[in-house]
Amino acid sequence: MGSESSTIFDKINFPNIFEKIGDARTVGLQLPDGLKYYVKEISGEFEKRGLETIISGKASYGACDLDTELLKHVDVLVHFGHSRFVDIPNVIYVPYTVNYEVNPEKIKKHIPERKIAIVGTLTYAWKFKEVKKILENAGFQVELKSGRGVEFEGQVLGCNYSCLRESKSDAVLFIGDGMFHAIGAGIYSGKKTYAYQPHSDEVIEVETEDFIKKRYILISKAKMSESFGILVSSKPGQFRLNLAKRLKREANRRGFKVEIIVADEITPEIVENFRFDCYVNTACPRIAYDDTRRFSRPIITPQEFEIAMGLRDEYVFDFI
Repeated sequence: MGSESSTIFDKINFPNIFEKIGDARTVGLQLPDGLKYYVKEISGEFEKRGLETIISGKASYGACDLDTELLKHVDVLVHFGHSRFVDIPNVIYVPYTVNYEVNPEKIKKHIPERKIAIVGTLTYAWKFKEVKKILENAGFQVELKSGRGVEFEGQVLGCNYSCLRESKSDAVLFIGDGMFHAIGAGIYSGKKTYAYQPHSDEVIEVETEDFIKKRYILISKAKMSESFGILVSSKPGQFRLNLAKRLKREANRRGFKVEIIVADEITPEIVENFRFDCYVNTACPRIAYDDTRRFSRPIITPQEFEIAMGLRDEYVFDFI
């Protein structure tokens, strides 16, 4: 086994998985794209124990993206890369984390506020209790709170920033990679937000204005639309049919033609053959935020649809 595989295996606690599996004999394995490369080695560990494995070929973008169809045909489904978000029997979550260090002096140099809340994705949030102590020793007052339905304090998802609800901090420090979650934290909290990337040791002040401006352009297009397709995903944790029905009633009252479209995976190909002027996404919020350019028609969030209909004034991030 190569050194890269060994590194991956160091991050997977197989004894803990086998303990949770118990007497199960047939095991489904669901992995995010980054771990599918190692599926032969991972599956091999189960087969050494005399277990039969079946690999899920479905995409796995998050903890709510469970292969429930495969689950019907196995004793247990082992879902790699994410922590528990939805409670479904016979599903074992195997989080994927990385070790890292923070540079408190670098953070202190770039963040003038001293009363901060720290947030981040699962990959980094597992270490936040230790990070909190380090930053407090450097002179910060650190707020670290639990959110709804997540495993670690300070953990955020692309659709869940509840650990920042009623935050008393003066600023938010997002620790992790990329800017999507950092922008979400800034919009949700309404506070000055910074992003710290441990592996590059960079601190960036998060700008939300450009993001919101682009969203308002889509809202303007929605205001000029006459027909809407409301998209609903049947995936656990994303299924918001009641929200879709409420939005449809509100739109019908205003004379718009609206239909609800249900699918497992919401993709441009799914909607391509429909002829709606605009789509409202009630599935994973990142579909509307990240994949806008992939759709030939505008795709907006439920809250943006409410703004377009005159039901809401203030811009808010979509939240499941």
